Amino acid sequence: MGPPGQCAGSPGSPSGEPRKPVSECECSRVPPWEVAAGLAVVAAALAARLRLLTPGGAVAAALVGAVVLGAGGWTPALLLVLFFSSSSLLTRLGWARKGGAERRRGRRAAQVVANGGLPAVLAVAGGLLGVEWALPALAGALAATTADTWATEVGLLSPAPPRLITTGAVVEPGRSGGVTPLGTAAGVAGAGVLAVAAALVGLPAAATLLGGVAGLVADSLLGATLQVTYRCPVCGRTLEEPACPCGGSGRHLQGLPGITNDVVNLLASATGAAVAALVA
Repeated sequence: MGPPGQCAGSPGSPSGEPRKPVSECECSRVPPWEVAAGLAVVAAALAARLRLLTPGGAVAAALVGAVVLGAGGWTPALLLVLFFSSSSLLTRLGWARKGGAERRRGRRAAQVVANGGLPAVLAVAGGLLGVEWALPALAGALAATTADTWATEVGLLSPAPPRLITTGAVVEPGRSGGVTPLGTAAGVAGAGVLAVAAALVGLPAAATLLGGVAGLVADSLLGATLQVTYRCPVCGRTLEEPACPCGGSGRHLQGLPGITNDVVNLLASATGAAVAALVA
């Protein structure tokens, strides 16, 4: 394995020439745009067929995937696939206990953009513009989104009730800002998996891990403080959107209008990217 920021598959010459940067390594070779677009469309269509994405989510995923692969090459694309595939598997874990009817619709376009939009921008910055810190930042962003998703999906199965990260008050499962020991451990594990994968393709593992954990904490803090939430007057449920599954219309409970869960996810992803870029 090469040093941070250098490709593990680039051994260097016997004369002592330095290893190639990740951006110049064979594993980061960029396929033609038509190939990248074709592969992204096929992958998105398959995900939609498996109900992992809504139709709108599939379109957004195809665009994100094409940009990441076409601009950044195979290295960021493989990390993106690892995030999506592992998160999708965990989403399906324990559907009955999580409320499977809502989750079987798949990820919406806004969710795809919130999780994949920044990595797409960083892939362009690193692959086309030659920004050195962009690929480590991309790994940190994906580690943050992976950590958040793993924490959420596994945390919903926790036997212990979630507690608000800011006050320790017990909240209902799925409440933004609520944490459990099981969910937190899963989130750190998710960041760790991305860090190992990053190391295998020559990106800095420690920076990726720290970015993932920082993004996980940021997501919980923002979810508990700034994210807008609503309270249904009919069933008393706390909601992230005004419409309640029971048919009621939620009333504003706390947070800032416009700071939705998707916005929080994007900010957490940006936190992971920033921390990874600074540490790398």
